[in-house]
Amino acid sequence: MTLPNSKMKQDTTPSETKRMTENQRQFVRIYYPLDLPKKYLPELVIHYRAYQLLDISETGIRFFVPRMNLLPDDILKGAIKFLDESVIEFSGVVVRRTKDQIALKLIVGIPYSYIASEQVRLRQLEAEGEISLTKK
Repeated sequence: MTLPNSKMKQDTTPSETKRMTENQRQFVRIYYPLDLPKKYLPELVIHYRAYQLLDISETGIRFFVPRMNLLPDDILKGAIKFLDESVIEFSGVVVRRTKDQIALKLIVGIPYSYIASEQVRLRQLEAEGEISLTKK
C-alpha cells in the first residue's frame, strides 16, 4: 500500500528525510570492486594511459589513479572501451580528488544503454560464479 506524501512526512524525522534524500541517486551507478580481475573491466584511457575504473554512471566516472596532478574544475577527455569492443569518448570536469581517486562529472555523458548492458554483464558473471560483487 502506498501512503500519501503527507503521511510519510509525519512518520519520518527531519534527519531521516535528509538521509533518504542524500542516498538517492538520479542515475544508475555501476561499481567495479578494486579486486575485480582486469579481464572483466572496461578499459579507461586518458592521455594514452590506462586507469582502473571504480564506478560509472550516465553523468559521472570515478577511477583509481596513484598519481595525477589535477585540480577541481580541470577538464579531462578520454575513452572507455567496453568488453564488447564498443568505445565511448567522454569529457568531464574534476569534481573530487582524493589520495588515489578522481571523480569526474561528465560533460558528454555515457548513454544509458551502455550502463544497462554493463549491469547485465556483471550480474551474469556473478551468477556464473566468475566474480563476486559483494564485499568480503
